[in-house]
Amino acid sequence: METDKKGKANNNLKKEKTGADGLTKKERRALKVQGRQPQENNISVIVSKPENITINKITSAPLEEKKKTLSEHSNKQVAQDKNEVINKQLTDKELRKLEWEKKLAEQKLKENAKDIKDTLSKAELKVKRREQQEAQRLAKTAPNSEQLQNQTQKQSTPIKRRKKLETQKSPIKKEVKPTNNIHKVQLVQHLYVGGLLKPSSNSFIVDKNVHPVFVRLGVQYLNKKVLGSNARCLALLNALKHLIDDLQTPPKQEFCRYLESVLQTCTLYLQTCRPFAVSITNALRHFKVQLTQIDTNLTDNEKRARLQDIIDIYINDDIKKAGDAISIRVNEKITDGDVIMTYGCSSLIKKILLEAHKDGKKFEVIIVDGRPLLEGREMLRRLAEAGIRCSYILINAVSYVMGSVSKVILGAHALLTNGYVMSRIGTAQVALVAQAYNKPVLVCCETYKFSERVQTDSFVYNEIDDPDKLTIFDASEQSPLSNWKENSKLTPLNLLYDVTPPDLVTAVVTELAILPCTSVPVVLRINANEFS
Repeated sequence: METDKKGKANNNLKKEKTGADGLTKKERRALKVQGRQPQENNISVIVSKPENITINKITSAPLEEKKKTLSEHSNKQVAQDKNEVINKQLTDKELRKLEWEKKLAEQKLKENAKDIKDTLSKAELKVKRREQQEAQRLAKTAPNSEQLQNQTQKQSTPIKRRKKLETQKSPIKKEVKPTNNIHKVQLVQHLYVGGLLKPSSNSFIVDKNVHPVFVRLGVQYLNKKVLGSNARCLALLNALKHLIDDLQTPPKQEFCRYLESVLQTCTLYLQTCRPFAVSITNALRHFKVQLTQIDTNLTDNEKRARLQDIIDIYINDDIKKAGDAISIRVNEKITDGDVIMTYGCSSLIKKILLEAHKDGKKFEVIIVDGRPLLEGREMLRRLAEAGIRCSYILINAVSYVMGSVSKVILGAHALLTNGYVMSRIGTAQVALVAQAYNKPVLVCCETYKFSERVQTDSFVYNEIDDPDKLTIFDASEQSPLSNWKENSKLTPLNLLYDVTPPDLVTAVVTELAILPCTSVPVVLRINANEFS
């Protein structure tokens, strides 16, 4: 029995001999079956060996490696076979459809990208590119920045401690609020000169090149000893004549050029005392133009004489003769029994009324005055001395007297290009009341006071006078507003000029003719052509 069993086992071993690849016939068949089944290529084929078969230990390791390589090779072949089967299953039409769909998808992506570029501007595209670049830089420098932050945190801790110690040692300083803008009206803050509410002669530094006549004139401007546009212009021209007489040119310099530089320093000093009137600016412009036209071959004495003649001609023609012509035209409008109202103290109006009285005309004058300058008192004194019947009222009583007035005659500081009349503050109120009572308003103004400036209100350009003159009006009695500077909520505003619209003015009397306010540009054009 034992011999029979041994014989059967040997026969089985002979039948299941391995080949050169180390596989039996059964194993080869299993691998072939596995390759023929593509749907089950991911499933590992398990080959059951008979339990009775025993394999030598020496041949087991290489067999397993060979099995792995064969299985990988078979998987690749299966994938290729599967792709071939899929390609065979798809027809030519289906392949064309797939290719066409791919092309359409690519075109849509390109169109969307173009739309995005079109909707975005160049600046926005640049911003996006910069953001992308910055993000890339940050991504690169992130580890380095973290290291630097750690280092700076370590280093900053002792610095912070030092700062804390220093702040503890230093004394606490109280914040001092600036008091310059406390008593300033915000609407006209640009009109305050140098932050001074009350400029004084001691606050100005006088240049050594300023002539003493101009120094005295500046103090007179500042203290309001010389008032009125005509008076200020005449005083300046007389001071200029003194400057020309006393001027000595240094060696190797021309007289006119040196005079121009000295005059510039003198006018700058006068402007620090008080801003120039329109009449002064026009007179200085005329003089400077004539100064450039003088022959340089003349001697200094001849140049002095020529400049003196230019100033005298300007005073006679543009100021005195112009006033005479205006006086003649207004006298034609004054009749016996007229009640004439005037405001303030205009030198031209005073001349007109005195000459009308000399001509034998009988009329009455109502002088309207206003604080704080009270210029009407000087007008009242001069007219009363001449024997003219006068009445004196303040501006708040104009409406009570306007009914008995026959005409209103007013002076002017300047006449602007848009037809507005710039005059002493209160003039616009008198003209407004006169229009309400249908009374004619005549404005007397020389053409040398016409200005190319345009202004519709009294805040863009004006002058601010001393606010104490509004609060202190009687030296014998103490004003309740005398300590207004201690009250931060109270700010008195003392403007010198106002602007009267052309609708309130009947006509403007000039040396050329009686004109409407809108003819100012025409007169300026004529004067420019004659001068050229």
